[in-house]
Amino acid sequence: MSKLKILHIATGGKICGIATYTANLIKHFDKSADHGFFELPSKADLADLTQKGIWEEYKKIIATAKDYDVIHIQNEFGLFCGPYSLCFGAEVYYKILLGLKKLKKKVFTTFHSEPAFLYKPYPDLDLKQCHKYWKKIALLHRGPEGFRAIVHKSATANSFKGMGFQHVRILVHGVLERSLPKNYKHKEVEDPVVLGIFGFVSPYKGHEFALSILDLLPSNYKLFIIGGRHPNSEGEELGQILVKANELGLSKRVTITGWCTPEEADEYQNHCDICLVPYQTKDLSASGAVTWNLTSGKPVVASNIASFKEINDSCPNGDAMFLCHSTDRAEWVWAIKKILTQPKVKHSLINNARQYCKDFSWTNTCKYHMIEYRQ
Repeated sequence: MSKLKILHIATGGKICGIATYTANLIKHFDKSADHGFFELPSKADLADLTQKGIWEEYKKIIATAKDYDVIHIQNEFGLFCGPYSLCFGAEVYYKILLGLKKLKKKVFTTFHSEPAFLYKPYPDLDLKQCHKYWKKIALLHRGPEGFRAIVHKSATANSFKGMGFQHVRILVHGVLERSLPKNYKHKEVEDPVVLGIFGFVSPYKGHEFALSILDLLPSNYKLFIIGGRHPNSEGEELGQILVKANELGLSKRVTITGWCTPEEADEYQNHCDICLVPYQTKDLSASGAVTWNLTSGKPVVASNIASFKEINDSCPNGDAMFLCHSTDRAEWVWAIKKILTQPKVKHSLINNARQYCKDFSWTNTCKYHMIEYRQ
């Protein structure tokens, strides 16, 4: 069997979710293929360029691809537009695909989110133009030589097929192979109880909702927010959390770490008793932060949304996460106390999460990718 040459196209850097995803993917392949990497320019790199200048930067992908058999693009819809609209980003992405088609390359794109701009209001967005390019993108994923779309859950696959994509594959977000604690210490009533939220601080992740949960819990409960603002965000997420904590009188019970290294994150998470994932969105396809929580060896309580339901459905012996309504804080309080007072519940969650992490490790995920590449 000949050795494939595979070019991976994604963002770079240490604190970007897609960059981390791609780095883990490349790292865990075996020796049966050679892998190259093309780093997409950052928004800062493109900030002062015209649309023509931005396209000149992205044309370099097509030139680089000539030396490879398989091209794998990691797609988030804001990656290809620079300072311009998502519609312009869709046009650029389509032109990249068209150039790769002319080279007769085998092309895969992992879509880390659905094109919400097609059916949700976005400011200053020409929906007609967006739909135009999206239809053209869908057509490139049809027929015997059509490109392949990779998504992380069945609901997303159905959505893409409904929009005209023929070739859609489901490959679950890989899980980091991290050592898991074997023991879970029993908590006494008066002991401090630490709840933890891991990942970039973004509005949809429910940090303020977590504060409202903490407000219903006894004073020995504390909250660790393990992470900082997303590097592409210019918002006031951190300040809003601090203001909310102060309004509720919770400032002394809340710790925000800011961005930290994996080793520092391990240390903080090791002090947590329960991991919280109170996401306030239903559009999520997958989350690296969630996989990190699942490898923590701590029970996880998460919002009852489709992508998290699919994780539980993938566990044959029971749920890996305790799912609660995303806005019912009384249910979250009940779930937290249930886990702390019923050892069978917490051990079941931890053991099922451990099995999920084993089944969908990055090593296994890469094996599934190689099967797709060679078809």
